[in-house]
Amino acid sequence: MNKHHPRPDYERIAQLERELGIQAEPERPVYPGQPVCLIKHCTGDTREIRNWAGLLMRRIHEH
Repeated sequence: MNKHHPRPDYERIAQLERELGIQAEPERPVYPGQPVCLIKHCTGDTREIRNWAGLLMRRIHEH
């Protein structure tokens, strides 16, 4: 028995992401050593949140 799974409807997924306001922002490069915080000598971590397709959704800097 061969089960065939349909391909994801990427257009519908993109439409739903737009409607929910979770569409990806254009990815901006982060360079090593580049400050991500305005606090002098900040040692906080920056994490990236990506969607199911691996596109960057948001960067969060934590103190």
